[in-house]
Amino acid sequence: MLASVKDPFQQISSSTNDISTKRFEPLGKEVKALMVWPRFPPSFWGFEGVLEMVPEKSVMPPLGLITVAALCPSSWSIRLLDLSFEELREEDLLWADLVMVSSMQAQRADTLDVLSRARGLGRRTFIGGPWASSEPEFLTMQADHVFVGEAEEVFGEIAHQLEHGTAQAVYKVIDKPDMSVSPMPRFDLLHMNQYTSMSVQFSRGCPFQCEFCDIITIYGRRPRAKPPEKLIAELDALLALGWRNEVFIVDDNFIGNHKLALQLTHSLATWQERSKRVISFYTEASIDLADKPELLASMVEANFMYVFLGIETPSAEALKGSSKFQNLRGDLVTQVNKIRESGLWVLAGFIVGFDSDDETIFERQLQFIDKTAITWAMAGVLQAPPTTALFDRMKREGRLIEDSTATTNFSAPNFKTVLPLPILLRGLSTLLKGLYTPANYFGRAMRSLESWQPRPAQKPPELPLLYNLRVFVQSMWQQGVCSNYRLAYWRFLLTAIRRWALQPAKMWLAFMVLLSANHFLKYAREVAEDLEEQCQALEDSELYSQTLAVGVESRG
Repeated sequence: MLASVKDPFQQISSSTNDISTKRFEPLGKEVKALMVWPRFPPSFWGFEGVLEMVPEKSVMPPLGLITVAALCPSSWSIRLLDLSFEELREEDLLWADLVMVSSMQAQRADTLDVLSRARGLGRRTFIGGPWASSEPEFLTMQADHVFVGEAEEVFGEIAHQLEHGTAQAVYKVIDKPDMSVSPMPRFDLLHMNQYTSMSVQFSRGCPFQCEFCDIITIYGRRPRAKPPEKLIAELDALLALGWRNEVFIVDDNFIGNHKLALQLTHSLATWQERSKRVISFYTEASIDLADKPELLASMVEANFMYVFLGIETPSAEALKGSSKFQNLRGDLVTQVNKIRESGLWVLAGFIVGFDSDDETIFERQLQFIDKTAITWAMAGVLQAPPTTALFDRMKREGRLIEDSTATTNFSAPNFKTVLPLPILLRGLSTLLKGLYTPANYFGRAMRSLESWQPRPAQKPPELPLLYNLRVFVQSMWQQGVCSNYRLAYWRFLLTAIRRWALQPAKMWLAFMVLLSANHFLKYAREVAEDLEEQCQALEDSELYSQTLAVGVESRG
């Protein structure tokens, strides 16, 4: 493995810090490693409103960290802290020889706090993950060791260097590892009863070239996959640990290599028969899944229940401008309907703020989402993540805002937009308020369930009766009594029971949609209000003048 990799590391130089001369003390063979997963700010993806009503505290675990944990030497002592439901105490940091953090850019604030606290106590710090792969130069000032890339084929050597005092400050791994060498994640490190779903990974990479996507720049455009039997071994390990709920297959694009995905789903269908279908799956894919009927049928047979699609926009001009050509090969409405009628319920992501967008885009997005009855519509503004083609173009055009602190799709973009910024943010506010009124949300939900055609092979998780009763009572109280949408809640619930009480899959999804109303209706309102406040602050700002100038120049 390691011997077959020629010169796997490249050190990154820094003009502000001569990291090439850094020397580190050896940690010894019996390293105490504290792995920390920082908090995310609230988002559509966090389902915080649902977590208020269920015993679990987080949606899914840090798969990257428990994969790295499996790469660590057996002589190391490893502890994992998930800060979404655990506190990082001073005694935890003092216990550790090495504090290892994985992070996405959205976790930026909490990540910096963890690193600062650890270094303040004299602990050695090590950071990897998507943010480190995107902005390593910045993080060299925040952590002792920064890792760029994928660790499977090289971490054994890094661990050896940490033990013996020869570790580098920055590691950059260019080669993309064969997924067959990825180890079984350390699921045993997790507090499994704190998560609503588990996560596994079959493949990395995506073949497309969307301008705004950093997946293809971090993980490559050639999808790499595990052998099906390797993923099934991970699922068996979850079963052995008592897991009996949903599993998210967290691939960048599950059908990036649709032939490999088809092989996997055939194997999963056989595994489901053996395991009595106690686990259901969900994943994310490109919309050309609609054009692969054999794969759709096989996913359904393997007990996939729903899929996230990156639809982004109904604007053909915006799709062309962002090189999202795969969304131009068919009619988007027809494709969504085909996927749902084939047995996979659909949720999707949407973006506003492309250069070609004008003031009509918000109403067009609202009409499209209503027409397709996509209940969970994750809408936000375009950002230009580091390493992406969009980031490079914005920098080349002099439009990049170098000191931007944007970390979410509800922050002002990190570039000067063609559409004046207050119009963009206020338009998104209007879109969110339109999407997530009780009438619109429950209306889309009912129509989506009516058109969703689950098959006999699809079986929802069977959770304990006492668990279901607890959640149902909490939902009835919090949503059916205390909420301002209680009439719409009861109307939807009673209609669902009347229509689908004898159809377990539909009733299960109907209740998931019902619970999620507590998240989407509340969070969308809060975001819309925050966007309005941002608009007020921007109306007379210099940035507003700059965006007006960009808009006039671009459209002129």
